[in-house]
Amino acid sequence: MEWGDILQELWRTAALYVLAFGVFRLMGKRSVSHLAPFDIAVVIIIGEAVAIGIEDVSKPVWNSIAAILALGVLQFGLTWLNTKWRTGEKVSQGIATMLVKDGKVLMDAMAKEHMSKSDLTIALREQGYEKMEDVKIARLEPTGQVSVLPVDNMKPVTFGDLGLSQGETLKTYLDRRLQELRGGT
Repeated sequence: MEWGDILQELWRTAALYVLAFGVFRLMGKRSVSHLAPFDIAVVIIIGEAVAIGIEDVSKPVWNSIAAILALGVLQFGLTWLNTKWRTGEKVSQGIATMLVKDGKVLMDAMAKEHMSKSDLTIALREQGYEKMEDVKIARLEPTGQVSVLPVDNMKPVTFGDLGLSQGETLKTYLDRRLQELRGGT
């Protein structure tokens, strides 16, 4: 291998790296665990275009650059379309599936999503719910995450539940309540 070949390979690698990095940044800030299936497919295809551009020096690097730019434009366009047209989002991203309703596991939905009861139990435990009865609704989101709405008595206590006024700290609230219990003295 000659120095010219090495420099060409370095240039191709750097150019494709910078381009792929830019396209991924434009795709948004969702983490890998929150990517929808279509997003994952785009990431894989861009990765393949970069790999071909780096490895196959018999093909012009512009082929890979064009493919990466086209995928970036298509992904950006789809994202924009999804913000304007709910049906398009449902088609490209999918919709949430209810897995638990009022503490009861919906076995038909579980089968449709190819999810076992132990997978659901693990997902609920990771969010702090040991018993199915503590869950009012659990949904499998398009990203694969399970979101949970607990039954009312399992919801965390809020400052509003305690009667705290805006800007009041827990200490001032407790001092005020203690004063009230002592009869205002």
